[in-house]
Amino acid sequence: MFVVVIMGVVSVSVIPAMDNLQGMREGAARDDLVRLIEVAKGKAVASGRPFGIRVDLDRSSLTIVEINSQGIIQIEYDPLTNSNRVIDIAALYPGVAISSLTNGDGMTGPGTVWFDYESNPHTRDQSGGFVMLNSTQILIDLSSGDRVVVYPHSGMVEVQ
Repeated sequence: MFVVVIMGVVSVSVIPAMDNLQGMREGAARDDLVRLIEVAKGKAVASGRPFGIRVDLDRSSLTIVEINSQGIIQIEYDPLTNSNRVIDIAALYPGVAISSLTNGDGMTGPGTVWFDYESNPHTRDQSGGFVMLNSTQILIDLSSGDRVVVYPHSGMVEVQ
């Protein structure tokens, strides 16, 4: 009888808390994605050089990249951690993944979301050459059902 009472208490208190934990992970992953986009935009404005977020769908990771003064794409170095600026969503937030990216040129799949010195989202080719200012929204979907939208021209970020 005592075991039944304990199991009842555990099922009433622990199971909802576990659901809450997953919701917290999903929200934190979404917030990290938005934060990293804002960091890339800010770095582009502050430096006058293009910065972007490379979205790797297979690894569910985000990497801050830049076009250096020689015109070469490089991963941004983080002096605080002495490593590259990479966020592994799947490792940091178990059960959450980046499920899709539709870039501002309409292309889907892995890619890089670029920003210029005015926070304008734009598209670049594989070697970093400018292609065009984006004319459509950038859509980044998470497995949680959250969608992060980056609007063309303004670079405004919204969570849907």
